[in-house]
Amino acid sequence: MKLLNVELVLKREEDIQHAEAEYNVIKELGDETTKYAILSHRWESDSEVTYDEMIGLMKMEERKRGEVRISSSYQKIIKTCEQAMKDGYEWVWIDTCCIDKRSSAELSEAINSMYRWYQHARVCYAYLSDVGESTLPAEQNGETYDKSYGWPEWFMRGWTLQELIAPNQIEFFNQNWAPIGNKQQLAPVLEEITRIPCDVLRDGLTGKRLSVAQIMSWAADRRTTRVEDRAYSLMGLFGVNMPMLYGEGKKAFRRLQLEIIREFDDQSVFAWGVWGPLQTRTRAGSFLADDPSDFRGRGDIQKVEPDKFGDKLAEYMKLCGLGSPWFIQLNSRKISTNPIHHCRVAWLKWRARALTQQLRTFTVTNAGIQVCLPVIPLPDSPSHFRAILACTRYGGLADIDIVYSGSGIYCIPNRSVSRLKAYPKFRTLHLAHNQDINEKHRKFTLDDQHALYHGFTRCGTHPHEFTGDTVALSFLVVVYAKENTRYYFAVGLGYYLGQGWVHIVCGEHRPTQDMDWAKFGKKAYDRMWHARAEHARDMSNQERAHLTRNTHFVKHAHFPRSIWPARVVWGRWELGNLRVMVDVVQCPGCCDGPCGMTTTVNDWGGLGMPGLMNTIDQTYSLELDGWKTQVDRCSGPQLSLGDYGDCVEGTLMCTGNIFRDMQLIGIDPEDSAYQPVVSRVSGDRWAKYRVANQTNIATAYHGASDTTSVLHRAKGISLPNNEHFVLLLKAFSTRLAGKHVVTTLIQCSGIYSVDRVGNRIDSGDDVVPYSGMHAAEPGILTPFCVIASPQVWRREPPCVRRREQFENIRKHFYALVDIVRCWGFHLSIVPIQYPQNQPTGHGPCRKLAVRRTMW
Repeated sequence: MKLLNVELVLKREEDIQHAEAEYNVIKELGDETTKYAILSHRWESDSEVTYDEMIGLMKMEERKRGEVRISSSYQKIIKTCEQAMKDGYEWVWIDTCCIDKRSSAELSEAINSMYRWYQHARVCYAYLSDVGESTLPAEQNGETYDKSYGWPEWFMRGWTLQELIAPNQIEFFNQNWAPIGNKQQLAPVLEEITRIPCDVLRDGLTGKRLSVAQIMSWAADRRTTRVEDRAYSLMGLFGVNMPMLYGEGKKAFRRLQLEIIREFDDQSVFAWGVWGPLQTRTRAGSFLADDPSDFRGRGDIQKVEPDKFGDKLAEYMKLCGLGSPWFIQLNSRKISTNPIHHCRVAWLKWRARALTQQLRTFTVTNAGIQVCLPVIPLPDSPSHFRAILACTRYGGLADIDIVYSGSGIYCIPNRSVSRLKAYPKFRTLHLAHNQDINEKHRKFTLDDQHALYHGFTRCGTHPHEFTGDTVALSFLVVVYAKENTRYYFAVGLGYYLGQGWVHIVCGEHRPTQDMDWAKFGKKAYDRMWHARAEHARDMSNQERAHLTRNTHFVKHAHFPRSIWPARVVWGRWELGNLRVMVDVVQCPGCCDGPCGMTTTVNDWGGLGMPGLMNTIDQTYSLELDGWKTQVDRCSGPQLSLGDYGDCVEGTLMCTGNIFRDMQLIGIDPEDSAYQPVVSRVSGDRWAKYRVANQTNIATAYHGASDTTSVLHRAKGISLPNNEHFVLLLKAFSTRLAGKHVVTTLIQCSGIYSVDRVGNRIDSGDDVVPYSGMHAAEPGILTPFCVIASPQVWRREPPCVRRREQFENIRKHFYALVDIVRCWGFHLSIVPIQYPQNQPTGHGPCRKLAVRRTMW
């Protein structure tokens, strides 16, 4: 280690004008053989004196040298040297100027050795730059120390934790370098500030049986400038070493926990949580914590040795009532009378003793952290279990909830269960230690243009903001509201343990209150957060029940006292179809109820279409602008782009055209936003080899007959895929409900067919069309088309089950009415007056009034 020569530093300062420029004030010595003092302090941003400035002070120009000498950081060095000389020490180490940070190797060595250097120092000077008194504060003072939780900032810095524990002797000084006291004298006050036990402050960590969670809890409220230093500053406390990789972020703390697991057989490393009891763990995924703050409040967790784990497990079973313990009451004691239960408990205790070596052994592999734990199945799901850890809190064993996923075993937030009935079973588990990349970086494409048609705009998101249509997240709530109404709704997009999910809730505010969408968004976020495991499980069950690639899922929620619900439609996320469509529609009645999930079918991938579409069965394949596209033969009456009508057995019975109807609602069809898109047609990559060495042709392959249609000078025209046309289809959604539309036409100047070896099948001139083929213009044929059903034109069918329930309710109601009339009551219908801003489409509402009539 590089140490400052106290005498030379002070002599140079006394006679600064005559000091030799080449005199070296820093020398490299061994920490075990040298008597030296060491400084612990709080860095003052970037103004600290560096190694280069300390050794090159005399080579600086006079103005620069003067600025360095009058700085508080340089004066701190001088005061440290003066105190060391007074105490009889020749050498002193100060982290700001004794490490050449230009050398990454030297910096890494210093960080890995720092705990040892503080431990071997004869005395440590702790300089508290924000303490003006000669005593430490006895209680938190938010006014004086408003930036550090009410305590001097030295106690809130990450690096000073090991600097407090490692040295045997620490002398505290205030901002004027007046002595405050030493660590042994101030131990009770220091325990109050840091939550570190007095015996650890007086004697250090040697010989103490401290759990990993307990040590981590001491660093929960401490801060560092660099995220990585949250981990690096704790290495010495656990006696582990690892390379420094600044830029890795929170991965550093994960690497630290893996190093600890390799060194210690302490399962309390898994016993982290955010606030309150252990059961409030809120993050799912990796079994490793993200940050030391996850161990806040875990200072009372104690490690249980493997030879005592069996007895503690029996106590846990008794406390939780596991198994079938029959009891009789004898005075104040409960005595179990079930012999089978006694045998099972005895067997588990024997099993725990037999597995002592396995309980001591952790193995870190790419499959996870291999560990042996007793687990109990949870009653609500066959893939959810509760694992019991070999550590105690409040005297009882700690436990965590786990879930078996397709890619491994992950931890999940602990849930309250009425009663666990099964006995624990020891299992060898591979616990996930890498946070799933997709868990944090799943991308959603949000299509909310249809909600905008009804005036609902995106007012904000929770817990963080995003702009645009695509966002990477694990959970986000988007809030929509409409001006001059009292309604709003929130759409939750989540990705939980490898499973994407969507949920929707609606709300309203009183007419006399201002709309507070932020409060509604926070409430919706909390509600969905606690239910995200249930949403993901429901989504997984739906996907297993509907294995079709193009299956889409629909959820909707009604606005209060309205027939208008907000609706979301999304695809199969495990296949990469992450588009979510948000809409506001009119309910057909007898729906699946609040947030009921139904399915529909839409295409995804390939050539872009204006919104979600479900194309009818196609039999030919070709490429439009390089995208493989399925098309069908034109049949029936002549078709034009934008024709709509009912589709019967693949034939469109045209009843109108979108472009002609645009004029009826005041839109100019010649507007550039509504012009058809022209695409280049090329052949199927396999079929085009059948007609090699020919120019200006494209091919359409028919798989059923293994034939190829050859098209001369072909082009495709399609409906434009932009916001304007999407909203146009939405405008027609009420009038054209249930209709189909022609989205693409393939035009060419001639067509014929060839077989699998390239021999021509058709006879006659190339320009003679097939039977039923359309010739829209002279010399222009339209042999193929794409007919689709827009999602916004579809109406969900009424739920038969709910309709039957309502009919039964009505029958019972009218039966009740007949009974009431028999007893001489008169029934009348009284209208209910609702506010003027009720959403359009709300039907008439009445209430029933009953009064007694005379016989």
